[in-house]
Amino acid sequence: MAHSAYLLGHSDSEHQRLTTQNEAISPFTERTLRSAGVRPGMSVLDIGAGLGYVSLLAAGLVGPGGHVVGIERDPGSVHKARILAREAGLVDSVRYEVADLTDFTWPEKFDVLVGRYILMYLPDPASALRRLTSLLKPDGIVVMHEMDFTNASPSRPPLPEWDEYYALWPGPFLATGAVPDFGPRLTRTFLDAGLRQPEVATWTPLAGRSGDPAVLNWLSTTCREIATPLRNAGVTVPDHLRFDDALPQRLRDLVLSRGVQVDGPTQFGAHARLTSQASNASSRGGGTR
Repeated sequence: MAHSAYLLGHSDSEHQRLTTQNEAISPFTERTLRSAGVRPGMSVLDIGAGLGYVSLLAAGLVGPGGHVVGIERDPGSVHKARILAREAGLVDSVRYEVADLTDFTWPEKFDVLVGRYILMYLPDPASALRRLTSLLKPDGIVVMHEMDFTNASPSRPPLPEWDEYYALWPGPFLATGAVPDFGPRLTRTFLDAGLRQPEVATWTPLAGRSGDPAVLNWLSTTCREIATPLRNAGVTVPDHLRFDDALPQRLRDLVLSRGVQVDGPTQFGAHARLTSQASNASSRGGGTR
């Protein structure tokens, strides 16, 4: 069940991109958590916590009477997550552990299991989800936020310069076995994990004309940060595309000066409450497919 390495790495520039990403998509994550029934006093397990933004969001919802445990493989990310929790005044509510999903255990059961952009990296996400639900109480809630960034023509009116960079995003993920369109697969994954059919909501973030500046910053920065994964995966890139530090600003200027609207990756939020059958199946560790 070990998952592949995080493709965008753990550099300072990537951590800054994750901060920008969180600013763009956290409203949808929060809506998904609220819709799932996350409320004050609950305990939450955040898997693949990264810099801890989902953990902090969950901590705000469960309040001082609840608590959140975030697990992340990269020690550097955990270090920064702890700093952010301290700056947010949430050190009493949020705890981070350097741990792998494969063998993580905890002495107490959680009310909620949450993950954002994590199932897409797992070779067998249904089996992983089944095992992780064994860490939940019998009436626990599973909440997953994934996306689909395989739309190769997201600009209206068409802006070829933007579309060329955006169309490169899926390449390194496909080359390494990650799934760039995992969002639409959430329902099947929940069912294969022995969970009931989830409630699923979608949202497409918009940038540019009448769009959110945070979304435009996130998308343009990602167009630059994808350069190293493309190179590492051996994906062919057209010679005229440049990935220098000025790329995000060039792309933002193009979008805004030409009055273009840009669609970001479609977001998918899915949640389901455990049934007794699903809880028993997860504790037995039965097969999926």
